[in-house]
Amino acid sequence: MDLVAVAASEADVVPAATAATAAEAAAEAAERAERDARDERLAAAELATLGAVLALTLAGNGAVLCALGLRRHAAGGRRLPRMLFFICHLCVADLLSALLNVLPQLAWDATYRFRGGPVLCKAVKLVQPLGAYLSAYLLVATALDRHHAICRPLTYSAWSSRRARLLVRLAWAAAALSCAPQLAVFSYQRVAPDGPLDCWATFSPAWGQQAYVTWYCVSSFIVPLLVLTATYARICRRLWLRGRGGVGPAGVGAGSGARAPVVSRAKVRTVQQTVAVIALFVLCSAPFTAALLCAAWDPRGHHSAFYTGAAFTIMSLLSSLNSCANPWIFLAFNAELRGLLARACLRAGGWRGGGGGRRGAGSSARFRDFSSGSAGSASLLRASAASANGTLKHPRPRPHPRHTLVGAGP
Repeated sequence: MDLVAVAASEADVVPAATAATAAEAAAEAAERAERDARDERLAAAELATLGAVLALTLAGNGAVLCALGLRRHAAGGRRLPRMLFFICHLCVADLLSALLNVLPQLAWDATYRFRGGPVLCKAVKLVQPLGAYLSAYLLVATALDRHHAICRPLTYSAWSSRRARLLVRLAWAAAALSCAPQLAVFSYQRVAPDGPLDCWATFSPAWGQQAYVTWYCVSSFIVPLLVLTATYARICRRLWLRGRGGVGPAGVGAGSGARAPVVSRAKVRTVQQTVAVIALFVLCSAPFTAALLCAAWDPRGHHSAFYTGAAFTIMSLLSSLNSCANPWIFLAFNAELRGLLARACLRAGGWRGGGGGRRGAGSSARFRDFSSGSAGSASLLRASAASANGTLKHPRPRPHPRHTLVGAGP
């Protein structure tokens, strides 16, 4: 009796195991067919582009963060100015985009299907959009700070650094909350009943995909773009009105009147830098956002040649170029950071000017004078003006060391 039961149970297990093996074999065959149908040239170009974007993003943002650290060290550990504080967090957001979005996507494209399992699928999909959200919200925080500095200069001194840090914390919190729906949307599942396993999005209602894609595009691009446009339109209008009415309010005495244009030019330069970053943000994100919306709202969008071909792939890669190019814009508009990096590179390379220690120190000093930007030029101009007016006194001759000794005889 027992032998009959055991034989019957074994007979039930064998067909189940055979069915599971057949399903796995069918999934492997389907995956091989998809690999054969894959455009290998496009895949190789995508991998090369992602690798280049990853390397340039890490190098550029690492260089800017290194320059900011050198500046803070040179200032005795004091806090960074507000604009550099926002730039620091923008660089961190770009690094997160490279490490949490570009790098996993590079590994994913190399294996064609996601190989990390269900837990890693949830984790990767949770953090992949963090850099894009954070970069957009930090641009909004920077715009609000610049708006307060330009449009309300009398109350900007009361706008303490604590409020700037509060804006940055709110940007981080909003970015983290915006990533939360990814946990419910993506899971590790089969792409078809007999297909391979992959990290795949699931939308139970028919309109779920349209709603989620629209939410992503609105929250990460459209709303920040509207806020940035309104803010910088007011900033440009205020600068234009001030330009027509003269340079700033008249100060008391020559010192305040000479300083007002310098402060105004510094603020205008920070505005120009931020506008360049925002223009790059729009240029890189607008095509990808438009393609996502078209694919979501078109019933045949996911099966169209545009979505499955090279055009959509190029647009998705273009969205990653934002994090790659931002640090080079920061360095292009900030001569102080460029000078700090150049001096650090010269010290790391053992630069001595070709003539020993003292000559090397002189070369370094001359390089520091020429690379200090507007501050060095202003110092030279003040020295020339003082010399022309006769107010620059000659230094007193130093006494001989022998005469400085107390009680020294002749």
